[in-house]
Amino acid sequence: MNPYHKTTGIITKVRSYGEANKHLTIYTKAYGKIHAVAKGAKKMKSRFGSTVELFTETKLFLYKQMHADLYLLTQSQIATHFKNISKDVKKYTYASAVSDFMNTFVPFGEKSHSLYELFSHTLHKLDTQDHEDKIFSMFMVKFLTQVGFRIALDSCTSCGSDLKQNQRMSVSPKHGGVVCEECASGVSTVEVYNNTLKLMDYLHRKTFETLPNITIGNQSHMEIEKVVEHFLEYNFELKLKSLKVMESIKSYGE
Repeated sequence: MNPYHKTTGIITKVRSYGEANKHLTIYTKAYGKIHAVAKGAKKMKSRFGSTVELFTETKLFLYKQMHADLYLLTQSQIATHFKNISKDVKKYTYASAVSDFMNTFVPFGEKSHSLYELFSHTLHKLDTQDHEDKIFSMFMVKFLTQVGFRIALDSCTSCGSDLKQNQRMSVSPKHGGVVCEECASGVSTVEVYNNTLKLMDYLHRKTFETLPNITIGNQSHMEIEKVVEHFLEYNFELKLKSLKVMESIKSYGE
């Protein structure tokens, strides 16, 4: 088996590894999420430079022995440098939240072309556009459907019966979608407005290019976050620290 590998990936986490090295978490096109070590990357004259900085999309040349857990980064070239994210506190915070989703809920070694494109496209939009809250809401909805949430507005996710279109609807983290009144009895649910669910369905079907023409109110933002948070925590038994941080920057720059 060839121990040398070439792919493109986005750096989602960076930490020190010894005195001079960096330990990287990278979501790659070819291998999914991986761990890699960049030897000497902390040195002033490191050959890696900014290619191993957080949120950088990098062309990676890797070495990995059979049965080893870590890849060794041998060469790297910048594919995309999100310069505005690194300079803007609000953009950086939203990008950190997006990376938190990737680090927390995406398993190692499982590649997904659609998830990579979602991650990359989200960072591109955060870097170049100003409506960060709408970009983040669309990312959350699309990420949720990637990991198994079903946005069905006409039938109960649990029993399949027709749903009554009430003003408030019940979302069940256990069943992964909207449930009828009977199925909602006795299980933990999140109550949200019907219009929020319609908005989630709309965001799921649309592209980031349509966002400037979409209006998302504060109530809808909060309810989308609540649905996402409860679904992910129930099914993965993990909590997202970033959503708590997001609350503190909602009014940044206003």
